[in-house]
Amino acid sequence: MSEEHEHRRLSRAEWFKRYVLGLGVGTAAALYGIVAMLMGQAFLPGLKGNGHTVKNRSGLALAAAYVLGGVYLLLRLYLEKRTGFADGPRWLYWLENLILAVFIATLVYVLLRVGAAQ
Repeated sequence: MSEEHEHRRLSRAEWFKRYVLGLGVGTAAALYGIVAMLMGQAFLPGLKGNGHTVKNRSGLALAAAYVLGGVYLLLRLYLEKRTGFADGPRWLYWLENLILAVFIATLVYVLLRVGAAQ
C-alpha cells in the first residue's frame, strides 16, 4: 500500500459506503443469517397473514442468503477498498462473483418455494 492511499481522507459518501453499508450492514446481515440458521427460521417481509417467518428448507435457504449477502457487502464495499490495489486483486473479484451467483440462486429458490406455497 502506498502512503498516499493510507492517508487519503474519505469523502462522506465513501465513508458511509465503506463503514456503514459495508462493515455495518454487511456484518449485521451475516450475523442475522447465522442466528436465523441456528433458529431454523428467517424473516421475510410481505408474507400473507400474521407470521412473517419462513421455516424448514426455505427458511434455511433464506438465512443462507442473508449470510451470503452480508459477506458480499463486506467483501465488495469494505475489504476491496482496503486492499490498496487500484482495481482490487483478481481472486477477490472471483470470490465476489461466486458469492453473488450463489446468493441469487438461493433467493430464486426461496421465491419459487414460498411463491408456490402462497
